[in-house]
Amino acid sequence: MKKFLKHIGLFFIVSFAILFAYAQFCEWFFNLKDYFPDDSRRSWAMKQKNGNYDYAVLGSSRAEGAFDMQLLDSVTLQKGINIASNGSGFVDNYLVFYSFLKNNNHIKTLYLQVDNYSLDPEANFSNAFHVFNFLPFWKDTVYQQPIQHYLSEKDKLIFTKTPWLRYYVYNKYFSPIEVSRRILLSRKKSKRMDQKLKGSPDVATSNMDSARFIYKPGSDTFKINPFDVTYMEKIFELCRENNIEIRCFTAPDFVGQRTRFSNYASTEQKLHQILKKNGLSLMPMAFNEAQMKDMNLFKDPEHLNGSGVWIHTMAFAGMAITKQ
Repeated sequence: MKKFLKHIGLFFIVSFAILFAYAQFCEWFFNLKDYFPDDSRRSWAMKQKNGNYDYAVLGSSRAEGAFDMQLLDSVTLQKGINIASNGSGFVDNYLVFYSFLKNNNHIKTLYLQVDNYSLDPEANFSNAFHVFNFLPFWKDTVYQQPIQHYLSEKDKLIFTKTPWLRYYVYNKYFSPIEVSRRILLSRKKSKRMDQKLKGSPDVATSNMDSARFIYKPGSDTFKINPFDVTYMEKIFELCRENNIEIRCFTAPDFVGQRTRFSNYASTEQKLHQILKKNGLSLMPMAFNEAQMKDMNLFKDPEHLNGSGVWIHTMAFAGMAITKQ
């Protein structure tokens, strides 16, 4: 019996040592920006370093998919980068932007997409905050504080007392398979993820599902989450600390959204008030009223298709950037 207990005890000691050792490896490996995967816009944005740009675009998927960046650069004769990513509210935006600046990137102007949807991403996005993307940086309080907001009380306790266990709570994203995948990806030539999207005025729209644009009037309502507003204002502060001009814009959405959400106009008015309190204003919309009503320019009520991207990019270039 004593021999059996000894073997059991040895098994647990060896297992703990292996788990602890792998967690320490994760602390090192997943902080290496060279191994941030290029197949994620968010990770790609956070791995950029030592860049000098005239402007950057930041926001959710509505900003990520609103521009043809090569076209925008060619029209404006400026050098820009789009670090917006899908499902990103202001908390996510802030941490990506903080990482971007921390990596010795420099910009003159930030174009920040602000809209009703981003004021409460937990209600409007499928994943309001991608915890696993920022877990490796837990020891930095800038990352830790917002992460804690999205954790369960149990996970908060675990991560605070034994932070290395976070790699096992989120083991799907930090497994040896993920390590191998990132190493293999790093051997491929890195590409500009923000230049993969191409707008075209001639994109066919025959596959558009018009049913996606039909909603019962007043079927949804917007809410404003104070936590997200706080992080929107933190982005403003970060710009001022780094002498970056900030200009706020809203990517076009289909005009039907104004009837789908019973408080669309009042929420938009509150957004204007928040910006005014911070000494900012919203840029004019780059789409006119007729374009907002044209389903052929949208792939769904919140996102532009290729035709919409081309028109929006050209209008934005002429209205905003070339007139600085």
